[in-house]
Amino acid sequence: MRTSFLILSLIIAILAVIFALSNPGYVTLRFGPYQTEQSTALVVLVSFALGVLVGILATIPGRIKRARELRQLRKQLTTGGETTSSSGLGSMTENPYG
Repeated sequence: MRTSFLILSLIIAILAVIFALSNPGYVTLRFGPYQTEQSTALVVLVSFALGVLVGILATIPGRIKRARELRQLRKQLTTGGETTSSSGLGSMTENPYG
């Protein structure tokens, strides 16, 4: 799964570079009172890189939450499952047959 994700990411990055290099013109960028003229390739590549960065930053809270839950579950396993967590994960270690 991780290898296929890496290959797909690489293909998308290569396509973005090809697209950027096949558009050699210049564009005018305006942001409030500021204005600059840059090559289309640079604008496309910077926009792509910023999109990747925003995507990575958007996944950080979920990764932190999963890491915290995993740490709690590992702690429960090492203590023999005697403690229960407040998030309801402790019910998974109880015997349903009494």
